[in-house]
Amino acid sequence: MKYVAIFALFALSACQTTGDTAEMSGMQLATQNDLNAVIGKTLTFNPGESFVIAANGTMKGNWGGAPLVGTYEMRDGFFCRTLSQGPRGPSPEDCQLLILNGSSLDVTRDRGNGGSFSYTVS
Repeated sequence: MKYVAIFALFALSACQTTGDTAEMSGMQLATQNDLNAVIGKTLTFNPGESFVIAANGTMKGNWGGAPLVGTYEMRDGFFCRTLSQGPRGPSPEDCQLLILNGSSLDVTRDRGNGGSFSYTVS
């Protein structure tokens, strides 16, 4: 019986995951050079909600029928963007943590402390 309990303990610990594995499998886009992986590509959240990031520090797209226009800079490992136009009007700066996982760009707002979502990169 003692050996069964020890085996069960090891079996359970081998199956445990922390959730950090998914984040580590991608590449953090922390510099302008890293961001080149998505420059000029369409980032789509839902149909009719997409934009393109340009190398010159601008971003432009369409979000639910409204124009999306803004600027960005890479700062301290974060994508810091400000929208001059969006579906709800201008939006203040939000520095976001970006993790590229293949054709998915995982975003966490507020310097990695806020809500998370993903874009499809095409």
